Amino acid sequence: MRITAVKVHAVPMNFSWLSESLIANPMSIYPRYREKRSSWFGAMTSAIVEIDTDAGIQGLGTVGGGKGNLARPIIEAQFESLLIGQSPFDIELLWEQMFRASQFYGRKGVVIEVISGIDLALWDIVGKALKQPVFNLIGGKTKDKIPVYVTGNLTESHLRAGFRHVKLALPHGPADGKEGLRRNVELVARTRALIGPDGDIMLDCYMALDVPYTIALVKAVTEFGVLWIEEPVPPDQPDSYLRIKEAVPDMLITGGEHEFTRYGFRELIERKAVDILQPDIYRTGGLSELRKIAGWASTYNIPVIPHGAGSPTYHFVMATTNAPRAEFVDIFAQGGKPLLRGEPEPQNGFVELSERIGFGYTLDEDVLSRKSSNPLIW
Repeated sequence: MRITAVKVHAVPMNFSWLSESLIANPMSIYPRYREKRSSWFGAMTSAIVEIDTDAGIQGLGTVGGGKGNLARPIIEAQFESLLIGQSPFDIELLWEQMFRASQFYGRKGVVIEVISGIDLALWDIVGKALKQPVFNLIGGKTKDKIPVYVTGNLTESHLRAGFRHVKLALPHGPADGKEGLRRNVELVARTRALIGPDGDIMLDCYMALDVPYTIALVKAVTEFGVLWIEEPVPPDQPDSYLRIKEAVPDMLITGGEHEFTRYGFRELIERKAVDILQPDIYRTGGLSELRKIAGWASTYNIPVIPHGAGSPTYHFVMATTNAPRAEFVDIFAQGGKPLLRGEPEPQNGFVELSERIGFGYTLDEDVLSRKSSNPLIW
């Protein structure tokens, strides 16, 4: 079997609470960009890589990061020539060749996100060719079903949907001063009252904080039983993570959503800068790279709870012993549809994976056809 074509399907993403709500982020220190992420991030685009083969088998993989419109030029400029004519079973070789060939302009960011989509599409092909779900190819089931927490601030609707564990997007950061801190605490207190004493509450800080503010936040929410503080500072500040952990040792500090490849995770793992790693399978290099990161983390007894949702993430968690639970990001809570049909949907706080081959999904042609006049579809 040989690769015959590499395609990209990309569409603008619908605006959601993630892009249009007040959520603390690295740009919140600037009043012009404080109110919503879309004011500085610009248009977000979702992209799916489709790889065709001469055996009539197609594989699909998602490009992470929200800038999927950049996937096609990167693939056409270089990666396509490295893939056409090659065996889709040679996943390790193809990953290494793409990474080495793009180091002078890649190594992190959108280039690795594109490699992630390609890697996932290759795994999808192999699963279909062998007539196996991907989780069977990487170790099989380590759990009967996957516990899932939900990310979003729509707690009442999430409780009605059967979730009992909630990660909140922190609305306010250091620039909002003491009043912002008070409002953050009010949100946590309200959520605790809604979910009761047994549900987990986590806080996603999206790299928006600094060391003093994070310490103050932890101390302010201690009485409400917050399980972890996520990504308070950028991942390339391991010393800051360690200072936070030293100051508030009873709080779990997590991170890694915005880090890339095993090389980027080296310091976070070896210095135990975080208590839980949260790589994103659509950003960090795909399933191939995430497995390496998780194996490395296991030698330091660090759990891996990936950022993001979707079938590839769940297949990884199902087959990985040090991945105890998964995330469900409720990005479509206010409308919109994903590009892929067949994605597993949580039921009462759990995901159960079927035995469908590959990752078990297909392109949603209805979504594509409704956008067929949009120039971002390729």
